[in-house]
Amino acid sequence: MAKVSGPLFSLTASGTIAKAMVHFQHKGQAVVRQWLIPKNAMSPDQGVQRTILGGAGRACGAVKVTSTYNGQLATLGLVKGIQTKQSYLVKEMISRFLNSASEFNASYAEYNAHTAKAAFVSNAATIGLYDFSISYSGLTNIFTAGMQLYLLAKLGIALQFTGVPYSTALASWSGTQVTALVSALASA
Repeated sequence: MAKVSGPLFSLTASGTIAKAMVHFQHKGQAVVRQWLIPKNAMSPDQGVQRTILGGAGRACGAVKVTSTYNGQLATLGLVKGIQTKQSYLVKEMISRFLNSASEFNASYAEYNAHTAKAAFVSNAATIGLYDFSISYSGLTNIFTAGMQLYLLAKLGIALQFTGVPYSTALASWSGTQVTALVSALASA
């Protein structure tokens, strides 16, 4: 049953009508679409997508709005219009490094072989990141907290952030650069 505020189609409506139409608000706009029977496929491929999106979302959620990392986004004018820093960072992380299971596995192998892996792991815990996995995922590795932090570092460099720690090639990072990244992610 739909709940209508004001005359139908002129102000707002929410809910379903006769299992035919769904009315809802999206980004402040009234939207109507066809009602579809919800599906929750728990296939390995869907698990891969959910793992990548969930892990990327958690990683990018560690970027505080008042952080210097977010300040770099503003300085470079990367987040446009009504897009949020969270949606921008997740989109960029996925499109650049995690677009498929094979890209995820390649990023995992790169992170796992990094000489500062222990620093990524210990610093990830200090900013509240935690391992993320889905039981039915087709991935052989979980989206670890350390990898989430590593991908934030890699994304900062790919977006051409300036200053410390981004001026050092990621392959040469030590615990010092990882600690500087964590400081850049925290509130200023």
